[in-house]
Amino acid sequence: MNISEVLAETSVSSLDLSRFVSVTPDATVETTVETMAAVKWSCAFIMEGSHISGIFTQRDALQRAIGRPNNWKREIRDEMTVAVKTIRDIESVADGLAIMNDWWVRSVPVLDSEDHVVGNLSYYVVMQAIADVIDKRLGDTADEPQVQHELAFVDFTGMQTSAPVTVRVDDSLEAAAHQMRARGIGSVVVVDADNSLAGMLTEFDLFTKLGCHVPDLTEIEVSEVMSKDLVALSARSSVATVIDEMAGHGFSHVPLLGESGRPVAVVSFRDVAAYLETSLAALG
Repeated sequence: MNISEVLAETSVSSLDLSRFVSVTPDATVETTVETMAAVKWSCAFIMEGSHISGIFTQRDALQRAIGRPNNWKREIRDEMTVAVKTIRDIESVADGLAIMNDWWVRSVPVLDSEDHVVGNLSYYVVMQAIADVIDKRLGDTADEPQVQHELAFVDFTGMQTSAPVTVRVDDSLEAAAHQMRARGIGSVVVVDADNSLAGMLTEFDLFTKLGCHVPDLTEIEVSEVMSKDLVALSARSSVATVIDEMAGHGFSHVPLLGESGRPVAVVSFRDVAAYLETSLAALG
């Protein structure tokens, strides 16, 4: 059975769907962000009873809350995303991957047959499921070196990736956040004066470390909030390696380094998901 067949036969209900928090529509933006940050989960469901009326993610937090104190006391019903794409608990991981790609989302609420929310299909658990399948396949063929799985041997050279959007370590958080908002991206690569990799700044960093506590982002340098403990891989790293790092660390973005050691690209969960959806059947 190939990877695509495994994902098509794996029900989303068999995965860990617990990675979300819930609030009521009259909760404030501030309360919602603090609730998410407290457990370091990047998704809040706005619930009316057992039914979902909206969703608020770390992308929403960046766009509508971080460094925007005028919004902090607004009710979340006024700032949530209303057009929510959902999936049934009997559908497959492959179906979930397709929804994530088609709708450009990283969290998909899971509903039962009565439209009650039973969990959140997050990018993290999808990556973990794929990583587990790859590990098992490679383990099954470990004694047969002539049997190679393409995901372990295809690298990102020549593949569709995003050029790194960079900021300096001494830039203000406002400048970095502006880049992320304007470009609709979830991270920026932080470089030093020699353009060498110094860290990354992500939506997750901003909402977990700042939340609704810092009204003026111009007063803080990127170096104070960026992630320094990160995984950076060679541009020749395999797809399987990137998936394993994303699943193992919960990353949604991984910088790729050229032969000079400087960042040349950023691979996002979306890049990997799009590649997998179009290639898994052929690679199986």
